[in-house]
Amino acid sequence: MARMTAMRGCLLATAVIAGSLAALLPGKAALAGSFQVNPVNINLPADKATAALTIRNEDDAPLSVRISAFAWTQENGADVYTPTKDVLATPPIVTIPAKGSQTVRVGLRKRDTSAERTYRVIVEEIPQQIEGKTAVQMVLRLNLPLYALPKTEGKSELSWSAWRDTDGNMVVEGRNSGSLHEQVLELNAKTASGKSINLSKTMGVVLPGSARQWKIGKPEGLTPGASFQLVTKTAHGENQESLTLEKR
Repeated sequence: MARMTAMRGCLLATAVIAGSLAALLPGKAALAGSFQVNPVNINLPADKATAALTIRNEDDAPLSVRISAFAWTQENGADVYTPTKDVLATPPIVTIPAKGSQTVRVGLRKRDTSAERTYRVIVEEIPQQIEGKTAVQMVLRLNLPLYALPKTEGKSELSWSAWRDTDGNMVVEGRNSGSLHEQVLELNAKTASGKSINLSKTMGVVLPGSARQWKIGKPEGLTPGASFQLVTKTAHGENQESLTLEKR
């Protein structure tokens, strides 16, 4: 089964250029639709069969979009998407009038409420067919997380480690031994001398029973063997943990 490593971030809005490098050719117009999706985090409680997704067309012309899904896991500290038919979107393809909106119901074919299941829902514009015009179309593609929540109440439990890799770059890894995902908003470090260093403002999610890595680079003041306080800002607040920067 084909798999795709995901880009980091809980919400990814990317413009995909039809025709690959055709966007670089001079003398061609660029066409793009505009739409909003609410909510950007889709939570499916154990006692609900579906969740509602509202898509609003901000354009002055009708807009068609398709909804697809991937199973979302993490391997070797990175997000991995796997094509799946587990997620149902009703309807899977919609045409929304100018300045109008459409509600799409998202659910699972077979629900297992014993543990949290995670997916990514892709809402993607369908390129327009324009006769007699030469244009490059910008296709808007939104990537949304879907959390199918378990029946029993749970929580995330993060532990952290940090090291310098063979290239000398710092890597910070969060490992989640809990039963629910955790959304990490920011990573900072406080050195033994009291210096505060921003490590990353790249938002990421650590899935239950998984690990996620942040590639930091080479921040000054943090050398292999140095002790520091890792300050993590999550959706549930701020935490500190004492770490030693390892060398691997």
